[in-house]
Amino acid sequence: MLGNTSATVATEAAATTSPTPAPPKYPHYLPTRPDGYAATTDVPLFHAEEPGLRADPSKPELSKAATSLRNITPRIGTEIHGVQLSQLTPAGLDEVALMAAERGVLVLRNQDFADIGFDRQRDIVRHYGPLHQHPTMGYPAGTGPEFHVVYADESVGTLRDLLGPRPSYDLWHVDQTFTPNVPSTTFFWILEGPAGEGGDTAFTSLQHAYDALSPSFRETLNHLEVFHTSASVGEVARIGQERALREAVNTVHPLVIEHPVTHKPVLFVNPTIGRSVQGFHASESANLLAFFHDHIRSLDFSCRVRWEPGTVVVWDQRSAAHSAVPDFAEGERRHMVRMIPYGSQPKAAFPRTGEAPR
Repeated sequence: MLGNTSATVATEAAATTSPTPAPPKYPHYLPTRPDGYAATTDVPLFHAEEPGLRADPSKPELSKAATSLRNITPRIGTEIHGVQLSQLTPAGLDEVALMAAERGVLVLRNQDFADIGFDRQRDIVRHYGPLHQHPTMGYPAGTGPEFHVVYADESVGTLRDLLGPRPSYDLWHVDQTFTPNVPSTTFFWILEGPAGEGGDTAFTSLQHAYDALSPSFRETLNHLEVFHTSASVGEVARIGQERALREAVNTVHPLVIEHPVTHKPVLFVNPTIGRSVQGFHASESANLLAFFHDHIRSLDFSCRVRWEPGTVVVWDQRSAAHSAVPDFAEGERRHMVRMIPYGSQPKAAFPRTGEAPR
C-alpha cells in the first residue's frame, strides 16, 4: 500500500511539473544590451524625403506581384499575399510607403524577411529614412539599437507587468514622437509567436478618428498644439518619474497634422508621449486628451492583426496608432523585431492665416 501511494505521489508530481521550455527558434535575435541603457537622443530637425511621394499612384509593382489583396476593414488595414518585400525594387518599396500611408497598416504574409539577415533587413528599412536608435530596448548581438527586439517568455515580463494590476490592458501609442521628425514607414516582424493563441497587435486609424468628429468640434481643434515628451508612460514606469523627466527629450507638434503623403488631416494624438495641450490649464488639457485617448479606441476605425509565421507588418505611424494585446498565456514566448525610420516633421493641416510653414 505504501509503495503504491509513493508511486502515485511521484506520478502526480511529475504530471504537475512544468516541461522545460523549448529553446528560441531565433537565438541570434535574442535581446542584448552590452553597452547598457543610453540617454534618449535628441535628434535635431532634418530634411526628410517621403518615399510615398515618389511612388507611382497605380502601384504597378505591387499590383503585378500580389496574388491576393484583402482589406481587413473598410477603413484600416490591408492583408497582402504574393508580394515578397525582400525582392522589391526601390520603386516597389516606394509603393509600399504609399499604400501604408493610404491604408494605415499592411500585413504581408509568407515573407522570408526574418531569414534574410541583419544587413538586408537594415538596408530595406533604411530605404524609408534614418533609423531610430532606441536607448533602452535590447538588440541582437553584433547589431545595434536600430533593431528593437520585443521579447516575452517564461522569465521576461509583458505589458501586464509594465502597467501593473488593472482590469484591462492596452497601451495605445505612436512610437517616439518627441523629436521634430517623427517615425514613418515602420517594420515589425515575427520570429516566434505564442504556442497557443493571442499576442496580436491592434491598430487604429488617426485619419478616420479625425473624420469621425463633428465639424464644429474639428474647427476648435485645428490650431491646437500638443507637448510630446520621451518621459512616456512606459519610461516613467521603468525608471521613475523624476529621472524620466530629468532625461526627457521634448517637442511640440500640431494636434491636427496634414499627412505628408495623402495630404489628409490626421488627429495626431499619442496617449503615452503627447502629454499636454499647449496653452490649456492642466485640467482642461487632461479632459480633452482623455476624450481623444478613449475616442481612438473605437472599433469603427480600428483592426486587430493576428501574427502568423512569416508575417511582416508595415505601418505608417502618421496614419495609425497601435497597441499590443497581451492576452497570450503567461510564460509563452513572443519574439518580434521592430525597426523605425524617421520621416518628415509634422505640419499643421490648417495653419493659421499668415503663419509661416513649419
